[in-house]
Amino acid sequence: MSDEVEQTDEVPSEGTGIEILQQQDASIWALLRVLLSTRTLPHVVLVLLLSSILHIMASSGFESFSAIGFISLSSGYFLTGLLSSNTAVQRWTTLPDGAEDQSVGRLKSMVVSFRICIFPLLASLCALVALQLLVSENGALGDLSSTLPLVLSSLFVLWAIVQGRSFATWLSTLAAQRLPAPEEAKGSQQLSMSIALFILIALSYALLFAFEFITGGASTPIGVLSKNVVFYVLFAGLFTASFWFTRNQRTIAAHQRHLHRFSSRWMLLTQAMITWHLLTIWRHWTMTPSDAALLVEELLLMMFTIIMAIWSLTSRSFRSSLRMVHTKNALPIGLAFGYAYAGSVAMLTAVLDDIRNVMMAGHIIVLLTFTWLQPKVLTQVIGNHDESVKVRRIVAEATPAPPIDEGNETEDTSASDDNGEPDTSDPTSAASDIGDEVSWATKQPETLAEGVQWDDEIELLD
Repeated sequence: MSDEVEQTDEVPSEGTGIEILQQQDASIWALLRVLLSTRTLPHVVLVLLLSSILHIMASSGFESFSAIGFISLSSGYFLTGLLSSNTAVQRWTTLPDGAEDQSVGRLKSMVVSFRICIFPLLASLCALVALQLLVSENGALGDLSSTLPLVLSSLFVLWAIVQGRSFATWLSTLAAQRLPAPEEAKGSQQLSMSIALFILIALSYALLFAFEFITGGASTPIGVLSKNVVFYVLFAGLFTASFWFTRNQRTIAAHQRHLHRFSSRWMLLTQAMITWHLLTIWRHWTMTPSDAALLVEELLLMMFTIIMAIWSLTSRSFRSSLRMVHTKNALPIGLAFGYAYAGSVAMLTAVLDDIRNVMMAGHIIVLLTFTWLQPKVLTQVIGNHDESVKVRRIVAEATPAPPIDEGNETEDTSASDDNGEPDTSDPTSAASDIGDEVSWATKQPETLAEGVQWDDEIELLD
């Protein structure tokens, strides 16, 4: 039994799955302040500028050069992130407070601020040289430069899965906030499912109406519904499949008030993301948005993906002593991921000749990732909760009861005697009180023949 207690003592210190998710929520705001800080803004501007240039090169037939550029920049910023704990590297890659000099113009000061990008660019140059020594025509591995676009484009599937998992991690923390106290209850699954269905239908219809209005399509409520019947058929199929695959987990969660609230929120939030990705696929397929709109959408999606991916890495180690990703290297690691993500999109665009197909493929992968994570997260949270409850029960049963202090009991008895209120319920106390009122010391025992008068003369008879 002692072995079981020693093995399970560490589990409650980490808390249940719900408690862990609740502790992760605050780190995203600190991370956003780091990523969007004006002291590192030139790095963000540079990634947008260089990614656009390399994207144009890939679309113009220079896929190999573009792939080498993306890989080198990603490697350079990743190396910078590994060295960010060094004080000198921090000083070289971050603008000091109040760096703007009022004596020079604003434009010149802005140009000078890009000096913090020199170190990552030099690291990228070293990565470029190493890459050329390995995969160029006379490289150590032979001429493999033509395979780099294929390798980089194949990573798009991985980035899409990372995007889905990162967003799912963030949504799970939102669902775990401000939950009711853990107590037994019987939640209504039909009610929560009906509320989610109503909200999703209303939001999807509002977005469809807005998209139809912007693109000059159907402008009447009936016209929007009739034109997008196929979308709602797909929506109904995904909604039914999601709630069917999670029926067992939601049934178990319904017996605990806080777990039922979490599962209801989780299903609503993730189903909203699934509906959004389905709506985006449908919009790209039927409404044909402009290339400028697609480019802006892809840039926004890339930024949100980078933020969520870095947050998912920092959420568990953001405030711990063992930090894999922390505030000092969150930005360079995020930019390294951004260059790799942008390179994959650029390579796929060059292969598929249309960025719409690339984005639709990415949205399909993210949609499937959310569908896969819905029951998985519920199973993990409910399982961790049950395991924590079991561990606490084992610890409570294994912990011996505190011993009774005999000294305190004696003091309590003495106190009751002093108050003149003896405890008659104690048979030992009652037995010891027998004969207390008899005065044994003052009364002497009677002597035999005491009180008899004897004569002085004694007559003897024959």
